[in-house]
Amino acid sequence: MKGAQTFANYVRQDISEYAGNPLIEALPPILSEAAAVELISNFPQPVDPKELTLEGATRIHCIDRLRTVVQPFLLHLELEALFSLLIRRGYVGRNPMSPATVRHLHSLSGAQRYHDAFKSTAETFTVVGLSGIGKSTALHAILSLYPQTIRHERYEGKQFVHTQITWLKLDCPRDGSLAGFCQQFFYAVGDALGDKDYHKRYRHRNINDALQQMEQVASTFFIGALLIDELQNLHLAKTGGKESMLNFFLHLVNNIGIPVVFSGTNSTISLFSEAMRTARRVCGAGTLEFKRFEKDDEEWRLLVENLWSYQWCKQTAELTDEIFDTLYEHTQGVTDFLVKLLVLSQRYAVQSGSECLTAEILVKVSNSKMQILKPALSALRSRDPKRMRQFDDLLPIEDQLSEMMVFDGLAREDRLTLLRSVVSREKPVDPSPTIFAKITHRRLLLLWKTQRLKRLANMTLPSTLCALRAGSTRTCLSSHRCITKRESEGG
Repeated sequence: MKGAQTFANYVRQDISEYAGNPLIEALPPILSEAAAVELISNFPQPVDPKELTLEGATRIHCIDRLRTVVQPFLLHLELEALFSLLIRRGYVGRNPMSPATVRHLHSLSGAQRYHDAFKSTAETFTVVGLSGIGKSTALHAILSLYPQTIRHERYEGKQFVHTQITWLKLDCPRDGSLAGFCQQFFYAVGDALGDKDYHKRYRHRNINDALQQMEQVASTFFIGALLIDELQNLHLAKTGGKESMLNFFLHLVNNIGIPVVFSGTNSTISLFSEAMRTARRVCGAGTLEFKRFEKDDEEWRLLVENLWSYQWCKQTAELTDEIFDTLYEHTQGVTDFLVKLLVLSQRYAVQSGSECLTAEILVKVSNSKMQILKPALSALRSRDPKRMRQFDDLLPIEDQLSEMMVFDGLAREDRLTLLRSVVSREKPVDPSPTIFAKITHRRLLLLWKTQRLKRLANMTLPSTLCALRAGSTRTCLSSHRCITKRESEGG
């Protein structure tokens, strides 16, 4: 994920701990809940009546706007407030105007490594929840409120040339390895700085060397917060790898002063159960859990109503109780499943010619196109804690989910009927050169050029030989021009 870049614009702070700190004064203002809701939400323009008159193949493209909807929930407001506090508190202990911070930065590149006077003010918190419930979307919406890179030049009339990276978001490697994480880190820093070759500057002999370089880079660019997504991948780490990775994250918090946000599925919690110290530090500022919605939840109804308002079928369907119940039955309160079902169902309604969403179409599309989600949905539907803990293991892999969303139009029989309806024509309505015609034309052109060259050779050879015998280049050239002219006149 890459964010925006901007130049520092300092705003005076009312809170004494934040005042006189350019890293905090350059951040966007602290938001009220009303302002946060406005900025987090993303609703495309309402359906234009003119769009409903377009051909079905064109309207299908409009349907994909449903994927861009971001409906703010109460949990989004809590997450925004928590992140706002986390990043500012982390910068309190790293004020570049403070002599202690300067000494700490110098110590990172020296033999002492860590300055005794440095006191970290960084914290951590964890976001957990089912896959597809909206964790990553929520984090993306919160991060977009902050420019990722801020360029500093002067502060309070003095030269202050620094580049501040307010946040960095990384995915935990699929194999849970520290080496893979280090590689991602340097690529992500390069993206934030707009330098694709940045990672090439760092060559490390071993993993300890790489971690030390990461510490120096993180401190040099005053990284405000490090977000680690897909943390459940640590379950796949080799023996000792899980502990090494978690200990390094906590080292960044305690010794470098960088806040860390962890995000993953519910299985992430079990990663911390083995060590009380790790669990206590990881949950330092709390844990936010994204749960699936219950059918009678007001936020679920709000989401369904807003998504339902985007219909590109020629007949706008009313959101009846039957349809509302059907949507919940086939998505079980998982927001990502809801969006996928609505997109696929509208595509089917347009392509099949029914041009209206119904409960029957929702069921048909769910049973055909979303069949691979049935085991996971069944686990949720059972409400059995043991089976529900297996939800993420029952989900198909990402490639299968992407394949599920590939548009394939009508059912196979309907599409075969469409193919059979095409008959051959003796004369095309709009004639255009066929491949055969193009090849024939090229052969004729090649043949014509070959014959012309032969004629030219026969006509020029005697005169050219005479000119060569006479040793006159000018005579040779004039004789060639003469023959060429006669040839053009003679056709």
